[in-house]
Amino acid sequence: MTEPTNKRLRLTGTIDRFMFRNPDNGWAVARFVEDPSGRQITITGTLAQLTEGQRVQIEGEETEHAKFGKQVTVEVCEAIAPSTVEGIQAYLSSGLVKGLGPATATKITKIFGAKTLEIIEQDPDQLRRVRGLGERKIKDLVDAVRAQKGLQNVMVFLRTYGLGPGLATRIVRHYGANASALVQANPYRLADDVLGIGFRTADKLAGQLGIAKDAPERLRAALLFTLNNAGKEGHCFLPEDDLIRRTQELLQCEPAGLQHELPILAQECLVVRQLPPGPILLHDDPRPIVYPAILHQAEDLLARTVDSLQQRKGPLIPVLAQAAVRWFEQNSGMALPQGQRDALVRALVDPVSVITGGPGVGKTTIVRALVEILAQKQLRVLLAAPTGRAAKRLEESTGRAACTIHRLLEFMPGLGRFARDRDTPLEGDLLVVDEASMLDVQLACALLQAVPKSMPVVLVGDQNQLPSVGPGNVLADIIASGRIGTTHLTEIFRQQKGSDIVKTAHGILRGEVPQSGSDESDFYFVPAENSAHARELVREIVTQRIPRRFGFDPQRDVQVLCPMYRGDAGADQLNRDLQDLLNPAAIEVERAGRKFRIGDKVMQIRNDYDRDVFNGDVGRITHIDTGAAKLFVRFPEAEHEYRFEDLGDLVPAYAISVHRSQGSEYPAVVVPVTTDHFMMLKRSLLYTAITRGKKLVVVVGSRKALEMAVKNHDDGARWSGLKERLRDLVRGDGVHPERIMPKPSER
Repeated sequence: MTEPTNKRLRLTGTIDRFMFRNPDNGWAVARFVEDPSGRQITITGTLAQLTEGQRVQIEGEETEHAKFGKQVTVEVCEAIAPSTVEGIQAYLSSGLVKGLGPATATKITKIFGAKTLEIIEQDPDQLRRVRGLGERKIKDLVDAVRAQKGLQNVMVFLRTYGLGPGLATRIVRHYGANASALVQANPYRLADDVLGIGFRTADKLAGQLGIAKDAPERLRAALLFTLNNAGKEGHCFLPEDDLIRRTQELLQCEPAGLQHELPILAQECLVVRQLPPGPILLHDDPRPIVYPAILHQAEDLLARTVDSLQQRKGPLIPVLAQAAVRWFEQNSGMALPQGQRDALVRALVDPVSVITGGPGVGKTTIVRALVEILAQKQLRVLLAAPTGRAAKRLEESTGRAACTIHRLLEFMPGLGRFARDRDTPLEGDLLVVDEASMLDVQLACALLQAVPKSMPVVLVGDQNQLPSVGPGNVLADIIASGRIGTTHLTEIFRQQKGSDIVKTAHGILRGEVPQSGSDESDFYFVPAENSAHARELVREIVTQRIPRRFGFDPQRDVQVLCPMYRGDAGADQLNRDLQDLLNPAAIEVERAGRKFRIGDKVMQIRNDYDRDVFNGDVGRITHIDTGAAKLFVRFPEAEHEYRFEDLGDLVPAYAISVHRSQGSEYPAVVVPVTTDHFMMLKRSLLYTAITRGKKLVVVVGSRKALEMAVKNHDDGARWSGLKERLRDLVRGDGVHPERIMPKPSER
């Protein structure tokens, strides 16, 4: 007996409703209504780019699903403009434009009939004849219809070159109806502009479009990609030799062509080539360095701004510093150690000052003292931090309003810039920036540019923590320059002397390997034989031991911090494990290998100014609507809607990287540390992880891995010129544009 063969079908009809769609790979399940019979069919395939109410022609095989019955697996799908008035009404009211429903769609088709789509695309001014249809709605409607048509064109174009519907959707959303023309003109722009498309994908597409391997546009794009990638590693610039070597490895090409194109990029003001900042000694053979133009501008302007702020004659605050310190001690009933007194006086007297030190040394006490002293004089202190989590901590510790730097500077999403700048400066009497180690050069530059001449600045942070995620090493460079008055706090404040977390953190800075505490300790080391064993222990400790022994809620209070994402004890695997153990919900959506479920703890990983949600903000998924392809996340401030195609901005947050924990504190922290993480095992990383725990820290792993981390004090130098630029400005021989290096052939 032969098996029945699947029937091949070619059908025309309408997408009635989506039951599920995943924009990451384009796969979707939809209900399809066949023309003209009206028969309803379940279809599956790469359909996520389409909309409900859209008319399509599909081709594929009819199969029998064990659970869902007959359905058509779509292999080819072409969009067809609806031709009937009813079809056009359904298409326009399908959610194509927010707020445009059946009533408005009926109004439009009553005037234009079957020519409605033609009018929208070719003569949209006529839409003003529709009563109640405003200019904004007309624009949104025209853009949406054109984008849908553009999407189909670019889908056909990209399908030829092996790119899927998920990427096509993002390309059209970014470039609009001209997507195909723009991509053909310069495929390398995709690597910079479109999330999910890297240089290699763009380069493959360029090769298929006929761009030669030694084409100048390919070499220049690779140089810029390499330089921008270095910025993601934290570098402001690269030595020219290093830039050429990295790019040569990327392209597998000879260096001569790259060396020829680099000066051209400099002439086009896309990069800046110059000698390194600092004094050039006669016996040296200084090699040129290369900045992305935007980072060169930010670093140079930041140095000049810090220098200008420091040159102001103080004191700027009408307060007698020593008397104010005595008043605070009497009013608070606490006698400050000498280091804290010095820091407080310096903050009240100097135009710019830095307070640095580890946990438990009283940095928060100094900030609270500053707030109370200025409040007594009816003066206003501005409190800010780089992230929402850090700002909330600052607010809780001082009892005064604090905000993110972006909110302080009043970022304007539509314009892509801050409302507060040198021409419209901040208003207040003193600026305190907490967690200043998280400042990158661009954010620090924007912030200090907005400081008025009368406002002192106090930077508070721990220079021993991991540096900023963005490029630069701002706090460490400012301290190392010797230009700004800095107080290094080392004495542990008396309330923290009994904490093994604090003692362990300071011991790590002295090169001491952590030891497990007593039964009453707040720091524990749990040995593991290998990464697989560490994984099992972390699962047990988070879900059973900590809740049973200490009463912490495993979802709300416990945070796993990992050196890396990969491996048995990495964040990716532990996220999957803890999600299944703590939240085995039925409704979920998957994107890029990550599952999202109702009740999941998730973290935002990019600044989203439209939603007012920022990198590092943590929330919980409250609802998933698979039909509408969206979910809702409740953050501390508000609940926000995410389309499935936007889920690249979120990651599950049961386990996160140590880098992403900066600026946060958690009641309990669990840190897996194994030799599999050897590439990331550094003193600053272990120190940062341990100092995130407020009441309990548990390190799980091997003694050898701990020793490797503590001994590795080399965090990998960041290529940054801020320290030398600040010193140059004192010497009067700062780095100027005229010091740009000549071409190699001209030396």
